[in-house]
Amino acid sequence: MSGSAMARRLVPDASESISGPAARALPSRRWLPAFAAFVFGCLLSIVVFPDAWRAMVHVWLTSDTFAHGFIALPCAIWMVWRRRGDWADIEPRVWWPALAAMLGCGALWLAGRLGGVASLEQLAAVATVAATVLLLAGPAIARALAFPLAFLFFAVPIGEFLTPVLMDYTADATVAALRWSGVPVFREGLHFSLPTGRWSVVEACSGLRYLIASLALGVLYAYLQFRTLRYRLMFVAVAIGVPIVANWVRAYLIVMLGHLSDMKIATGADHLVYGWLFFGIVMAAMFWIGSRWREPQAAGTGHAAHRPDATATAPGEALRASTHRRAAIAALVGAVALLAWRPLAGAMLEATQPIEVGPGLRAALAALPEAPALDFEPEYTGAQQTVRLSHAIDGRPVDLHAFYYARQHESQEMIHARNTLVRLDDSRWSIRSTSLEPTPFGQVASYRLGAAGGDTLLVWHWYAVDGAQTASTYRAKAATAWSLATGHGDHSLALVLATPIGDDGGSAATRAAHQRLARAAALLAPAIDAASRGRAAPAAAR
Repeated sequence: MSGSAMARRLVPDASESISGPAARALPSRRWLPAFAAFVFGCLLSIVVFPDAWRAMVHVWLTSDTFAHGFIALPCAIWMVWRRRGDWADIEPRVWWPALAAMLGCGALWLAGRLGGVASLEQLAAVATVAATVLLLAGPAIARALAFPLAFLFFAVPIGEFLTPVLMDYTADATVAALRWSGVPVFREGLHFSLPTGRWSVVEACSGLRYLIASLALGVLYAYLQFRTLRYRLMFVAVAIGVPIVANWVRAYLIVMLGHLSDMKIATGADHLVYGWLFFGIVMAAMFWIGSRWREPQAAGTGHAAHRPDATATAPGEALRASTHRRAAIAALVGAVALLAWRPLAGAMLEATQPIEVGPGLRAALAALPEAPALDFEPEYTGAQQTVRLSHAIDGRPVDLHAFYYARQHESQEMIHARNTLVRLDDSRWSIRSTSLEPTPFGQVASYRLGAAGGDTLLVWHWYAVDGAQTASTYRAKAATAWSLATGHGDHSLALVLATPIGDDGGSAATRAAHQRLARAAALLAPAIDAASRGRAAPAAAR
């Protein structure tokens, strides 16, 4: 072979595809700067937001629902590495407008920190990786890595707010299927009775674990199995719908097994085993169906727009050095833009001086006679102060439960999944109905609670933050963040008023209970307003 022929053989033709193994082994390692930007983004996020990552790891360790979080970062790195040849021909460049995205991540983290919303802090930490790639490598690289960057968000343990909704749907579907099967059912909230026994839809029956696990596996499978966005989204939609319906079928089959066996099987730990076995079969069937799908073959490799130009020449040493300097400067500026939010958040949070809320609340009800406390207590933990008072109005007891929070953080915040009026697995009290009740000081959530023994309670529940009193958790969180941002502190109260409805539970008894709660709330309103604004005596003065 002549020298000129050998030279022609060593220079790749511009018309040849560079995807596949050949592209992944490009001798120039043009994929390295973009891959380095991705790795740097991961490290920067962990260094700047270590508390957010620690909180996520803690949830992964303690919750079976979110144990898949451990695979999010390794899988994302593997996805980027596996198909690095697909984008190795894209020239990375510093894209300074992405600084706005970096600042947005910092602002989102600050809002989560001030509002006590851990999920916002964690979303900001994960979004920082994508923003860093956008800054250091440019929009073209960010688009090419969009799927691995999106997969990173499975690290965020979010979705527990769906549990009550999924539990209701599971109970609806199970009861409907039992009735279609000819089995008589009496339903009371999330509890229902059959001739052979009593069943309850608890958190483990919601199907949230199946849904999140299926979604994570489905997204990963869609990325590996399909090349086009349409087919990937179609399979992800299937991965969302199938586990929800499958959980309904699972719940129905378990209840039927217990009913037909006279409550001898599927009534204890074994029904969890049946559940996971059923889920495994459903997932295997779903992946098998996905493997039978055939997407149309795309013309070329799907990356033709980014193939090297035959007329292009490799950048010189001076140009590469300039590019590396710009990337280093951008990395430094981006890190500073993120780090600046931490001292700002610390100063805002530490500005709150806790107060003593008990004296004001007690004084507000001092004119009323005391009464025995009701056999009911909300589930709230981590409060700096807890006040419980029981007084009589028109001869009937009215209980006040007040939970005061200040300088809130992950283990001590007012609005949290573990803080609730009635636990989902409460063996005594269950929520029979709920509505919103307007009052002169704000809106409250009104609940009718029932007990197995026939007792009923009318309960009002609301929050007070910086003078705003509302039943909405979202408005309370927003008010907390705004109060801290404006220098007013995060003096926050969760308030519960409860009174018996009466033996007959009729409309007259309900109206009377409503009037008692309204009178108590009116007496308490000034003291609650003052406490939520931080105007009571400092707690240190006790």
